Amino acid sequence: MAIFTSVKSLLHALRDRATKRRQFAQLKECDPRMLKDMGLRWERGTLVAINPERESAPKPRKAATRSAHETCPHCGSSLT
Repeated sequence: MAIFTSVKSLLHALRDRATKRRQFAQLKECDPRMLKDMGLRWERGTLVAINPERESAPKPRKAATRSAHETCPHCGSSLT
């Protein structure tokens, strides 16, 4: 059973790789204006997005310390 699963996953990976290679080859035939319309461009032999979406970095959370509870969140003055 384990052999069947590994062969199945290998075939799936090979099929995906062939599909991606075929799509990449089709994009090589496109002219730069068409690629620009799609938001893509060639850079040093690789296809990159013109305006890549940047993920926002997660904001660091403040540790719940005693000093955080002893100050006013609005003005920052001491509550004691």
